[in-house]
Amino acid sequence: MDNQNAFLTTIRRSLALPSHEERQRNLFPGLFAQTDTTHILRTIRERTADLQDQLVETLQTNASALAIETHLVKTFAEAAEVIVNLVRTKIPEFTPTKHIVHHDHPDLTALHLWKHLDREGITVHTTFNQDQQVAEKTIASFIGITAPAIGVADSATLVQLTESGCPRSTSLVPSIHIAFLRRENIVADMREAYAILRDKTRLNSFVFITGPSKTADIEAQMVHGAHGPREVHLLIYSPSS
Repeated sequence: MDNQNAFLTTIRRSLALPSHEERQRNLFPGLFAQTDTTHILRTIRERTADLQDQLVETLQTNASALAIETHLVKTFAEAAEVIVNLVRTKIPEFTPTKHIVHHDHPDLTALHLWKHLDREGITVHTTFNQDQQVAEKTIASFIGITAPAIGVADSATLVQLTESGCPRSTSLVPSIHIAFLRRENIVADMREAYAILRDKTRLNSFVFITGPSKTADIEAQMVHGAHGPREVHLLIYSPSS
C-alpha cells in the first residue's frame, strides 16, 4: 500500500494536482467518452461484395508479409482437404504420434476431419467445454484449429474470442495454428474490429493473433515459435470468390 500511495503521489505531483485530491470522471469528459460505433457497424453491414473482395486481397497481402500462409477456399470440402493435407505433411516437434485439436465450433465440426484422418491413426480432439481432459489433449496436439470471429485486413490480425468450447489454448499451445475465417467476418481495420467487440453483450476475453510467435532477442536473429505456434495457416472461406 505504501508503494501504491507513493506512486499516486508522484503522479499527482507531476500533474500539479493537490496531494489528496480525487479526480472525478465528469471532469475529464474527453478521456472517458464512449465512442459512438453506430455508423461504423452500419459501414460493415452495408459493405458491397466488391469491397469485401478488396479486403480479402488486402488481408492476403499483409498476411504474406507476416509469414501467415493463406488458403482461399470455396467449399467446406475444399477447406477440409487443405487441412488434411497440412496434417499429413507437417511433422510434430515433440511427439512421434499425430494429435490435432479443434474448437467446438459449428464451422469446424462441419469439416468432419475425423472421417478423413481416423484411418491414418491421427487422433482428432474437440475442445468440448465439459471435457475435463481438454488441457491434456491440447498439450498432446501439434496442430490447433480455430474459427476466429474477426479478421483485420490492414494488419492481418485474427481476433479469437474465448467462449464456451473455444479456449485460448487451442491457438497458443500447439506448434501449428490453423484458422478458418469466413469472408464476411473480415473488417478493414482495428477501429472496425473494436466496434464489433464493443457491440457484443457477453464478452469474456479475446486474443489478437498477428502471425506466428516470433522473437529476435538473441543476437537480433528472428526465430519463430519461441512463445507460441511456429506456423500460422489461414483458410479464408469465400463461396462467391
